[in-house]
Amino acid sequence: MDAKTLCLGLLSFGDASGYDLKKHAESAGDHFFAAGFGSIYPALSTLLNQGLIEPTAKSSGGRQDRKIYRITAAGRSELIRMLSMDEPRHLLRSDLFALLYFSHLVTPERITQVIDERLAAMASELAATRNPDSPLKHPHPASARFVAGLKSALFETTIQYFRENRALLDH
Repeated sequence: MDAKTLCLGLLSFGDASGYDLKKHAESAGDHFFAAGFGSIYPALSTLLNQGLIEPTAKSSGGRQDRKIYRITAAGRSELIRMLSMDEPRHLLRSDLFALLYFSHLVTPERITQVIDERLAAMASELAATRNPDSPLKHPHPASARFVAGLKSALFETTIQYFRENRALLDH
């Protein structure tokens, strides 16, 4: 999913700043959305120029004011069109998988370190997924809860698989 579609999708939940959109994408998990400030702000600029979003106000809660954006009717129509066009692909590209695939070329200590660190990170992400705190301050629709549950299931299964099968990587 490109950054423009992501921004429109997140704005369909409610008004938000670029910072809020990035934080929401992070809370949903980098596993599903690849979005940083370097892609979100140019996407917002393009969407604004195309009339697909509009500024609503500026927040005044932090060190500097933030522009708050809202999806327009044209933006909602474009989002639905974009979501309806492409066949969604499920890509799994993983530096971790590549390292593990070639683990016979790496020291056992390095593999142990990587697996232990990844297990700890997944456990932390799993705990965060079970207690979602959206920076958008909007209720999570059923679709977001479904994806959070899918993410939890993936982490639980992966953690279990690592624990039960890590001996396969012994030299």
